[in-house]
Amino acid sequence: MPKTEEDFFRGVTGPSPEEQNRLALADALLAKLLAADGRYEIVDLASLKDEIAAARPIYDCNGCEVDLAGKVKAELVMTSVMEKISETHLSLTVALVDVANSKLVSTSSVLIQGNTDESWLHGVRWLAKNRLLAEGKGK
Repeated sequence: MPKTEEDFFRGVTGPSPEEQNRLALADALLAKLLAADGRYEIVDLASLKDEIAAARPIYDCNGCEVDLAGKVKAELVMTSVMEKISETHLSLTVALVDVANSKLVSTSSVLIQGNTDESWLHGVRWLAKNRLLAEGKGK
């Protein structure tokens, strides 16, 4: 709920602490599901931690995610955006980009109904199973 009249018109900026936690849970689950499938290898980005932090927000860095992925010799870079449409409706969109060619490979999205840990994780499981890991998809 907006706290001030200004928040009502421009929206509350940034995720709440609960949503920050959900982002971490969703990220961990997606990485686990992709790695378990065997078609994707998750690359360790620890060496790029400071560069990634400096580039945030990634969706607004003009393709820097491709350059960063190239530094760790990744073939694909996956980025995601969680858009809060309302308190009970969110949209998760995942994009895969071929690093060598800087070319979009695919985009997938899911509508998440409910702003709870379980609804977010359900959305991630659905997206992984029905889009990212669906037959004919993946590396």
